[in-house]
Amino acid sequence: MSEIEKQKKRKRLKKALIICNGNPPPQNLLRQLWQEVDYRVAADGGANQLQELKLVPDAVVGDFDSLLPEVQQQLPVSILYHVKEQDTNDADKAVRHCLQRGFTEINLLGADGGRQDQFLSSLEILFKYSPQARLILWTPMERMEFILDTWKEHLLPGTTLSLLPLFGGAQGVVTQGLEFELNNHDLLPGKTPAGVSNRVLRNPVSVTIQQGQLLLVVQHSENFSTNAESY
Repeated sequence: MSEIEKQKKRKRLKKALIICNGNPPPQNLLRQLWQEVDYRVAADGGANQLQELKLVPDAVVGDFDSLLPEVQQQLPVSILYHVKEQDTNDADKAVRHCLQRGFTEINLLGADGGRQDQFLSSLEILFKYSPQARLILWTPMERMEFILDTWKEHLLPGTTLSLLPLFGGAQGVVTQGLEFELNNHDLLPGKTPAGVSNRVLRNPVSVTIQQGQLLLVVQHSENFSTNAESY
């Protein structure tokens, strides 16, 4: 491939998928996202899970403390990105790897490990990098992302949706399409309203924030769509 062709390919890339070394994600969810994205990254030991499924990522990023030697030996050296610094975890390193390559949407799987401190750290990563790109964290039951300014999407009526005031909350929140609408309300930690377990009534569903940010949590079943409009 010529350098011009490589540059054109890089310009087309938009969506990335990061497989972390937490609880293995449902295979149907993994395989659907695997097909939908342009670039696939294993965060260190996430490559161990992919090897069992005979899936080869485009990159393996991390300090390689959990990457099994026998798995590393089977991977092309050209896709190994060894980041030695210990100030951040492997998921953070993988997100930065994707941001440096210009991705505007980054999906994370396997970030909901058995340890709650690691899961909370994953939410902090979403919060930290959301101003730079759309970051979506998937679990077997939900997907999560931080809303900045405005978000809009079509969801199945009856879908459970929560807006949580993590890391500071938001002021001037307006929603449309939900059972319990917010009209210029503030969602703040320790204050009411809580924003938990709302329900989709009609489409499109939208959230507008005057100041701050909210963690959006949407329950999913067989519908794994991420066709939201975020501004």
